[in-house]
Amino acid sequence: MADQSNSSSSLLLSAFTGAALGAAGLTWWLLSRAERRMALSKQVKRLSSLTMGSVKPITAVIPVASESLEERVQRLNLAIDEVRRQLENLSPEGSS
Repeated sequence: MADQSNSSSSLLLSAFTGAALGAAGLTWWLLSRAERRMALSKQVKRLSSLTMGSVKPITAVIPVASESLEERVQRLNLAIDEVRRQLENLSPEGSS
């Protein structure tokens, strides 16, 4: 009888220990995900603040009045090239 009581208390202690370790692991995982999400959010805000200062309204890039379609397409292509150059300048050093 004493062995059965000792065995059940050991089982109970093991179950509580497992639950505590599981809760600690889940807490650690949730905190690391939250930190990663916050860091990504800060990076997005920083990048958007860098680009917003250099973005021109579309009417400043492509005047709508009395231009032929070919001239508007050419201006649009130039604006796209300019945006592409700006994005390439913003990309981190190590990536291609």
